[in-house]
Amino acid sequence: MAFSATVLAFQKTCRLLTIVSGVLSIAIFSYALISPSSLSARLLPMNQKQSLPWLFIEPAEVEEGITIPSDTHVAFHLPSTFTKIQREVLLGRQGDNIRYWGYCLPLGEDPEIVGRRTGFPGLLYLSEKEREARGLIKKAIEERTPKKTLSVWNLPKSKDDLKPPKKTKEKIRHEVEFFEPNALCYIMSAGPLALGIDQDGDSLNTRFERQIGTHPDIADTDGDGLTDGLEHFFGTKTELHHLTGLRSSLNPLIRDSDIDGIIDGIEDMNRNGNVDPDETDPRTKDTDHDGLCDGLCLTKVRRQTLLLGEDINLDGKVDVDTNGKAKETDPRKADTNGDGVSDFQAYFNCQLGMKQYCLEGQTTQ
Repeated sequence: MAFSATVLAFQKTCRLLTIVSGVLSIAIFSYALISPSSLSARLLPMNQKQSLPWLFIEPAEVEEGITIPSDTHVAFHLPSTFTKIQREVLLGRQGDNIRYWGYCLPLGEDPEIVGRRTGFPGLLYLSEKEREARGLIKKAIEERTPKKTLSVWNLPKSKDDLKPPKKTKEKIRHEVEFFEPNALCYIMSAGPLALGIDQDGDSLNTRFERQIGTHPDIADTDGDGLTDGLEHFFGTKTELHHLTGLRSSLNPLIRDSDIDGIIDGIEDMNRNGNVDPDETDPRTKDTDHDGLCDGLCLTKVRRQTLLLGEDINLDGKVDVDTNGKAKETDPRKADTNGDGVSDFQAYFNCQLGMKQYCLEGQTTQ
């Protein structure tokens, strides 16, 4: 009997210590979540909500383009001069980098009904960065929350103890991806955002275009065949970008961003914003890294500076003669004919008098 009483007392003590430590962990973590240094772009405590400034943006200001300041309650009224606009375009395509969240009031609903609604009065939207952060917070809370574990010392007392824990439904979730005309919305952002409509349909809003210097009323400012938005965010859909986050955008103000003699719209022939196997890379003048630029560039050879390149007529294709023999080297392959000699070295050998390395019409010096 004495032994059983001792065991029961020990079990009670362990359970009490577990509960106390769990409560302390949650309390400490909750304090970290609402500390002033981590309040941006999150649901704020009431005292913090009252201390932050408010800004109301009129439809004309949205149409003209304006910057949403950080750590500010912002309400904006969208104009009626567009049909529908994607969230990322409206807010300057910074969702991957800046945490922001907000909601839009339903159009055509009775204000009194909206005012009596509990929780948020409209549909929520969250940036990709905000959704990622909330996922990490939720995971951390779940990891820190004490879990009921069964053992020989802690036997189930009812059938409910054998059931798996219930999954809590996410209350804050992304709902709005497209914004309608005349919508009234709220936003809180951790960083400045370019707010505006897309007048020319190039996937950049008016404010963002003014920031980077492109024309808000011309979809292709430099006239190279690629829209301003496609050039500025070139390569963001590639696997390499998703793995590393690295990219080098094109210059929407220059027809030939890499200065290789071939305009960007010819290098990205299908206008999809990526480098496909049958295309050269408009971000670098030497796609295959063989020492010869894709088009025509000034290149040093034997202490001379010559105008050399692979796609000599700058048409984005490898030209052949009537017999199907290549008249140019392929700027997508470092060794066009697969003989183990790079295209640049083959050209150099040709200049040394080795005619077997010369292409049709290529002369030696």
